[in-house]
Amino acid sequence: MKNNGGELLIKINQAIKMRIYPTGVQKEMLNKTFGCCRLLWNQMLAERNGVYQLLKENSEALREHKYKTEKEYKMEFKFMKEVDSKALQSTTQHLIEAFNNFFKGLKETRKVGYPKFKSKKNKQSYTTYNVNANIKIDFAGKRIKLPKLKTWIKYRDDRIFAEPIRHVTVSKTKSGKYFVAIIIEKELDVTPMVELREDRIGAFDMSASEFLVGEGENFCNPRFYRSSEAKLKRLHRQLSRKKKGSQNRWKARLRLVRYYEKILNQKHDWVHKTTFNLAKKYDAVILEDLNIQAMQQFNSGLSKSVSLDFSWHQFITILKYKLEWRGKFYQEVGRFFPSSKLCSICGYKNKSLELAEREWICPECSAHHLRDENASINLKKEGIRLLQEKGIVIIT
Repeated sequence: MKNNGGELLIKINQAIKMRIYPTGVQKEMLNKTFGCCRLLWNQMLAERNGVYQLLKENSEALREHKYKTEKEYKMEFKFMKEVDSKALQSTTQHLIEAFNNFFKGLKETRKVGYPKFKSKKNKQSYTTYNVNANIKIDFAGKRIKLPKLKTWIKYRDDRIFAEPIRHVTVSKTKSGKYFVAIIIEKELDVTPMVELREDRIGAFDMSASEFLVGEGENFCNPRFYRSSEAKLKRLHRQLSRKKKGSQNRWKARLRLVRYYEKILNQKHDWVHKTTFNLAKKYDAVILEDLNIQAMQQFNSGLSKSVSLDFSWHQFITILKYKLEWRGKFYQEVGRFFPSSKLCSICGYKNKSLELAEREWICPECSAHHLRDENASINLKKEGIRLLQEKGIVIIT
């Protein structure tokens, strides 16, 4: 929707995640809600699996079958009435969405996993909605009020917002830390750019060793996982030597989980800072559409880089919305574009170029190329062409 000033008014859902510090009584209610939502999910998933096995030969009966609702499960499991009803309703919706995504993936030949049963050993979470102001927040006292909890919960965060709360997701990590993610709806006045300066367009080729390689600028991969791999192996060995069910095994498991969380927090912090710098510096960012699943099949350093050192999908998702919120552009170049094999000077295509060759000399113009930097130049040319097709004016 456009306003009178020609700006584009967009609505976004922004998540504000902060750590909370519940008391013993509050933890008991939160854990009970986690357990009821997990039980409801597992019961509904088991019901759907059983119905499919019975009616898989009769597709019409399978489509028309009426599954039990969370209200019927509350009649069967009386203790479910003690927890937040909105949390149980959201669990039902999440399971339906998971099945819809799975079937949609089958139609579009995308790999979307079948819904799995939940375990109390993994991360726990539930979502509840703000109805009749049953979710409140006190910024001055740094405390939050959640449904079914009679007392306020303390939190640690300095951010303040005026927008109403839509819903919250309460979670508990494997290490026993509690968090709440508050979802608010914001309206942004964005002025989409119609002219781009060429020097404000950044194009980068993904490299396992350097992460992003551009023309004269690189964004290095800090390799948080690789630098921590030795300690992770040591912690895994310590855990495997402890007797199952013992207090020492619980302590060893907690040390391992906390170290994994540290690595994950380091990666998240680095991704947000890198994407912020890119969105701030460039008016358009051009990257290649990569087949990450194929890269993970290689038994090499590349597989470990794209799956453990960083998450390419997460990086792209965050970069897209940070550029969009500023009226800037993210442009992908097709994965079959031969960016590495084309000479950026004369356009010659080196069909015999192997993956292991990091440098090559063009037989036509004798230009010396560094593989990744040459690819970034070609990606920029192709990306600019695609932007121009969308009506964007490029100023040289």
